[in-house]
Amino acid sequence: MVGSISELYTDYKKRLMEVDSMEQDLLSVTDKSAWIERLRKKSEIIRAYYRVTEDELGTFIRPILEGKEELDAEAAGQFYLGAYDYFMNVMSDEMLESQIFIKLWDYFHQQGNEYYERACKSAFSSSPFLNVEGELQRLGMEQADWVSGFVVQIEHLQKLHQSDGEFERDVQRIMKTIEREYEMESEKFEPNVNRLIACFNKMSRIRKYRGSFSDEVWAGLQDMLARTGKDVLFMASLFWDQLEEGKQQEIGPALPLGFLEELPKPMEQRNLQPFVGYAVYAFRTGQLSAEETYALLRGYWKSVKKELDFTKPEWREQTENSRFYLIRHAARPMLQMIEAFSCGAAKKQQYKAELLYEIKMYIETIPRECACKDYLDQALYHLLYDLIPYIDDESVALELIDGMTISRQLATLIHTVMTARLCELVLEPMLEKHPELFCEALGVTDPQEVLRRKNELHHLLYYAARVHDIGKILIANIINTQIRRLTDMEYSYIRLHSKWSYEILNRNPKLSAYAEIALGHHKSYDGSMGYPASFDNTKSRYRILIDILTLCDCLDAGTDKLGRNYVPGKGFREMLAEFEQEKGKRYRPELVELLQNDRQLAETLAEVTSEEARTELYYKIYRQYR
Repeated sequence: MVGSISELYTDYKKRLMEVDSMEQDLLSVTDKSAWIERLRKKSEIIRAYYRVTEDELGTFIRPILEGKEELDAEAAGQFYLGAYDYFMNVMSDEMLESQIFIKLWDYFHQQGNEYYERACKSAFSSSPFLNVEGELQRLGMEQADWVSGFVVQIEHLQKLHQSDGEFERDVQRIMKTIEREYEMESEKFEPNVNRLIACFNKMSRIRKYRGSFSDEVWAGLQDMLARTGKDVLFMASLFWDQLEEGKQQEIGPALPLGFLEELPKPMEQRNLQPFVGYAVYAFRTGQLSAEETYALLRGYWKSVKKELDFTKPEWREQTENSRFYLIRHAARPMLQMIEAFSCGAAKKQQYKAELLYEIKMYIETIPRECACKDYLDQALYHLLYDLIPYIDDESVALELIDGMTISRQLATLIHTVMTARLCELVLEPMLEKHPELFCEALGVTDPQEVLRRKNELHHLLYYAARVHDIGKILIANIINTQIRRLTDMEYSYIRLHSKWSYEILNRNPKLSAYAEIALGHHKSYDGSMGYPASFDNTKSRYRILIDILTLCDCLDAGTDKLGRNYVPGKGFREMLAEFEQEKGKRYRPELVELLQNDRQLAETLAEVTSEEARTELYYKIYRQYR
């Protein structure tokens, strides 16, 4: 048990690093017996750390967050140093970082300390949690707007500070906050380009204060302006139809200028944003055909050679003109050009298949374990969002989904593989006993037709189980790293993952069945509990498949004794007792009765979910994950 707030932050970070080190060790150990021993040791240590951490949080953190104790100057200072250290080291902790910053900025506001209030709000607005929808994003954008408003009060800030260094740090923080506002909007699935322009215009107000800064600081601010200016032109070209007419007339002439600067350069030296941006703009305004635009983009695509070292945190700041940046931002317009080609459907499909294959092969070169993993996972999810509507082949779509989401999160991969296996085992005897329940899923009325087409149902349920948690990639790395009880806010994010899975899958009509099943897998059988509240699973044509997935999802999670569960996993019989207790409410009665009455199925499920069988599965997947 630690003796102070400062020690808590230090020790918790050490524990997280030790657990991560054990995870990396599991990825490198090849001897099976040694691997099994280390896996069990890791599970034991996580549970021990969980208990210690919860005691410490109950002593130092939760009384403050719950309003049972008030902050004083000493505690506020320790909290600020601890939370700011987590922020600077990208620890992404909603409790020890985000919630503490909320408490701190209120404390500093009451103390009249505007500088530290701004520092806390600025750091809060940089949390990775703000990259996804939710209450934190709303609050973060609100506080970022408050901080960024000080860009028009430079003279006031200069008078407020006792040293030039403190003043310059304050202004740099304000400018970074405006840049963060820009990032939050640009990283949305469908960004509003008019808001991006407004952010850039706000940032540009700093230009009239040139004389207030040292040359070094001013050079950094100018670099930020130039970088954002190029990006806003690029985003305007991608979302040209969104622009208000006046803005189209204002921005249009600037796009050729950047392009003409790049044109004389060798292809491999051209800057991505002005080159690609103008090519897309020229197509949008009728100056180039789809084929001509694609040829320009394709030539540039082949010339970009810059690679990133994803194992180093600096990669996030070095993406400009890299293959990663090109694929992330040029894939969608290139696929749009192919769709607009004048050739036949077969030729278009060939062009798209070639491009998608290149993207898939590139993604496979990116290491699964890397620095700034949450940022990378979100970027890949956004890329997948862009690609999915243009994929004509279901198998290609499922393969790409697996490579860009499921297989990049070890815990999610293990869970989906196990859940899919359980679904297969339950489906077959359920079909034999109650084929009539599956008629609606296939759009037939004859139960015998269901039995003739049962392979279709096996395919549908298996892959629905494999993709049902793809939305977790947006928050899994942030939440899976914790060794404490999750906060209400973190749980609210977890409850969005089925919706996020649905939003990706539903962008392609060939995946619509998987989308609906994924959306409902956390709803109770009777529809009275679970999430999302807006989805009525009782009226879904795939209700029976949702019910099977729901039960198998819970069965896997409840019996897992090796994952990050902080209480020991249960046995199959204990889970069966829970199913019986919730029969007719949370779980479909026919499914519970099947597990109770089919001895062979029950024995098989007990074996598959046993610690021994699960250890084998973990070992196999860890070896593949390497």
